[in-house]
Amino acid sequence: MGRRVAVGTLLVLLVLLAGVCGGLVALPNASGADTKLGPALGNAGVAWNPDDPRPEPERLKALLEFATETYGGTEAFGVPTSLVMGNAVTRAIWDYDQVLERKIGLVGWPENREAPVYGIAASRGRAGTRSYTSNCVMCHIAEIDGVVYFGAGSKIQDEKVLVDMALKAASPVGRVLLGLDPRESERLARVRQTLESHRHEKTDPLTRGRSTAFVRSHVELYRLANRGSPPPAEAVGRGDAKVPPLWHYAAKAPFGRWYLDGSFRGAHPIMASSMELAKGRTMEEVERTAIPKIVEQFESVIAHLRAPAYPYRVDRALAERGGQLFYSEAIGCHRCHGIYDERGGVRWTGVHTHMGTDPARLQLISPGFREAFRQSPLGDRWKLIRSHGYAATPLTGVWANFPYLHNGSVPTLYHLLGPVSERPRIFYVPAATRFDRIRVGQRLLPDGLDPGLPEAELVRRFGEDRDWFTTDRPGSGSMGHDVWDRIKTDENRKALIEYLKTL
Repeated sequence: MGRRVAVGTLLVLLVLLAGVCGGLVALPNASGADTKLGPALGNAGVAWNPDDPRPEPERLKALLEFATETYGGTEAFGVPTSLVMGNAVTRAIWDYDQVLERKIGLVGWPENREAPVYGIAASRGRAGTRSYTSNCVMCHIAEIDGVVYFGAGSKIQDEKVLVDMALKAASPVGRVLLGLDPRESERLARVRQTLESHRHEKTDPLTRGRSTAFVRSHVELYRLANRGSPPPAEAVGRGDAKVPPLWHYAAKAPFGRWYLDGSFRGAHPIMASSMELAKGRTMEEVERTAIPKIVEQFESVIAHLRAPAYPYRVDRALAERGGQLFYSEAIGCHRCHGIYDERGGVRWTGVHTHMGTDPARLQLISPGFREAFRQSPLGDRWKLIRSHGYAATPLTGVWANFPYLHNGSVPTLYHLLGPVSERPRIFYVPAATRFDRIRVGQRLLPDGLDPGLPEAELVRRFGEDRDWFTTDRPGSGSMGHDVWDRIKTDENRKALIEYLKTL
C-alpha cells in the first residue's frame, strides 16, 4: 500500500470489533468537484456537494467530526492508550505496518497523531484517560493506486482476521506483553469477553474484503429479543457482501430504501446503530447516544458526499458513443440505473429487481430476522421488509465501486458487461488496491504470479485461501445481470465502459 502508518497503530486495531462500521451498507450518489480534506484529514480525496451553502470551514469541521466520532462507544468498548501506543516488547514482536496493511487491510491516517488510522477514534474519560473505539469510516474508505478515497467501500479489510488478532492481543498473555497496569488489563479483559460473547459463525466473512454487517444486525437484534441468547446457526443466512460507497446516499434518499436489497425502510439507514450493540452497549444507550448522532451525520456529511471523478484519461469521442448506447432503446441501461447529468448527478429510478444474481443476501431477511427487528425499538419507527431483488445501484463513481454485483463477485466492468461464462471463477482480493484502467476495476492476480496459470490451477492452489475470492463459496456466485445479448460486440462494450468512467 502506498500510504505508511505510524508504528503504534496496530494494537488499537487488534481490539476493534470487526464489522462495527459496516452497518451503513448500502447508500447512493451524485457528484461535485473534487477537493481535499485539508491538512487535518491528510491527503484523502473527497468530492462534495457543490450546492452546500455552508462555508468550507464548517463543512470541514463536520467531516472531521464524522471521521473521529465515537458515538459514546469508548465507555463500553474502550481500548486503553497503552494498547494503542505499544511498547518496546510489542514493537519488537510485530511489524505494525505489515500486520495493519497486509493482514487486516485498513487505511492509514498518518497525519492523525492520536489515532493514525481512518475509522479509529479516541476520547477522554472523566479521569483524563484516553480510550479508543471504531466508527463507520473504517469500512467506508479505500485506497486505489496510492490515493485514499473518502466514502468508498473498503476493498481488502479482513473482519475475521481483525477479530482473531483482537482476541489474541486481549488474551492474558497479550495483556502481559503489552505491559498494562491492572486497571487497563481489566478493561481489555472485558473487551475480550465482549468480542467472544458477540461472535457468531455467520458473522465471519468467508473472504477478506467482504462484510457481514447485516448478518451481525440479525444476530444482535435476536440477542436483544432473547435475553442475550444468540440465534442458532441454521437460522442465520449467509450474507457476505461488498461495502458500497457512502456517496450513494444522496440518490437513494428520496426512496427511503436502504442497503443492498432495499429491505430497510425509513428516512435514514439507521440499522447501522445495531452494530453498537456488539460493543456491549444497551439499546437504551444506543437510542440516547448513537442514533441521534448518526441521523445528524447523514444530514450534515453523508448527504453531501459525491463520487470522485475518474482520475485518468477518458476518450471523449468513445464515451459519447457509449452514452448513446447507454440510453438507447436496444440496450437501455438507464431504465434501471437512472439518468445522469453533466455534473456527476443522477436521477435514480429506485428499481429493485432480481437479475438472476446470487440470492443468498436476499434470503438473509428471514421471518426470524424480521421478527427480531419488529420486537426491537427500531421496529417502532422503521420497517424491515424482504425485497424481491437487489437495488439497480446508481452508477455515479462506478469506476471506484469495484468489484461488481452486490457480493463483489465480478472484478471489472469488462467482465460484468461481457458473457457470464467468461467471468473469473477466482481472483486475488488484495489486488483491489491496484486499478485496471483497461477493464476498469481491480487487477486479478498478485504481482509476481504467472499470469498464464490456468484458472483450474489457481483454484487448486488458492481455492481455500481467504485472500482469494472464489465463486464456489456460499453466497459468492457471479451469475446473473446477463446483458451480453443486448451489448453484442466488444466494440459496444468498450464504448459503454468509457461512458461509465464519466459518471
